[in-house]
Amino acid sequence: MKIVHILPKFDTGGAEKFCVDMCNTLAKEEENDVYLIILGTIDDDEILAKQVESSVTLIALNKQGKSLKVIYDIYHMLKEINPDVTHTHLRAQAYAGFPLIAAGVPNIHTIHNLAQKEIGGKVRKFYNFLYNKFNFTPVAISDEVLVSMHDEYGSKFNEKIDNGAKAVTKSPLFEKTKAYIDSLRDNHETKIFLTVGRLTEQKNYIMMVSAFEELLEEGLEIKLLIIGSKTNDKSYAAKCEANLTRSDKIFLLGEKTNIGDYLLNSDVFTLSSIYEGMPISILEAMSAGKATISTPVGGVVDIIQEGVNGYLSDDISKESYKEAVKKFLNHPSCDAEKTRAIFDESYSIEKTAKEYTGLYKKVSTKN
Repeated sequence: MKIVHILPKFDTGGAEKFCVDMCNTLAKEEENDVYLIILGTIDDDEILAKQVESSVTLIALNKQGKSLKVIYDIYHMLKEINPDVTHTHLRAQAYAGFPLIAAGVPNIHTIHNLAQKEIGGKVRKFYNFLYNKFNFTPVAISDEVLVSMHDEYGSKFNEKIDNGAKAVTKSPLFEKTKAYIDSLRDNHETKIFLTVGRLTEQKNYIMMVSAFEELLEEGLEIKLLIIGSKTNDKSYAAKCEANLTRSDKIFLLGEKTNIGDYLLNSDVFTLSSIYEGMPISILEAMSAGKATISTPVGGVVDIIQEGVNGYLSDDISKESYKEAVKKFLNHPSCDAEKTRAIFDESYSIEKTAKEYTGLYKKVSTKN
């Protein structure tokens, strides 16, 4: 089967990571011929581009700014490849919609966030037109995203495939990372919290930092590592840095190529988002056997089993989030083996790729 994934650009977000892992996984099957089209350019130092395996054909259309020439380029690329199915992510469907109609190629579109948060209102109207008039199929990544999809596009759309992730593994930097994290432990009671995600308002880092600083004032033996790009929302990232007063205990590490090493060596993963779809970062933490402390947003509520693989706050307030952190500190022995088993059974990229393959075959027979 010829499968074309289309992504606006490489970035360090979960949707982009999911797309790359999906392409790599699908390409392992001999019967699949997998292409990944990037609408923009690919920098030489692009972290995710380096993770695309040679079995995937990577194509950059080098879109410049808001140029609509890319619509013409997409059409001609589709005619050249002649795929059985396409799979779009994020804003890519806005550019690929008319070329896909003209080329007569069925499309799957993963909604990586709440439908109302994924894209602007005018573009959502275009997506609604595509789903209701042509062979375009939206897919939710969690129960809450499915509800938002129903609200936005209609209750007849019921495809839901839980997000999946590639299990984290050690990199050549593992021992160096372990030594660094061990050096942060003031004593054997120190718990290292880790969060991963771009420094944006959605992730609510200002609240997280404030909560941890207050917990530190209470004398708790904790440290917080924040991994994530500071370039997506520079204004918010600057506020995060400006609000940080305990740089001896809370560390803004920027982007890292070896997130798995940090997950494997930290004690617990944490998330404070205002809204989510189903975060890849939590799934990766589960694959490392780590508990998660999170606000109750999106698909997170479907994943976390209280006291087994983490704790949820009652809401997204700072006080509630602090209480969830304290719950973990009072009962830190969440079940690592059970956490990994939940991941393997329900959230591995292999399981997700198998379900998407079934959907690809289903929609391609309609064409």
